Amino acid sequence: MTRQVTAVETELKDRRSGARAKLSSAAAVYQRDGLEAAANTLRWLQQNEASIKGALRQ
Repeated sequence: MTRQVTAVETELKDRRSGARAKLSSAAAVYQRDGLEAAANTLRWLQQNEASIKGALRQ
């Protein structure tokens, strides 16, 4: 999980800094928003991993 969060955060940092300048502005914003949503979901899953696994065992 940590590896996935790190990968998404690195990609977001690259996009925010303009390292992916080949995309149109609208496409870049769309992809960045999607990556931010994915990063938020991964962070939430990481924070709640133990309780999710516990609930699945019941």
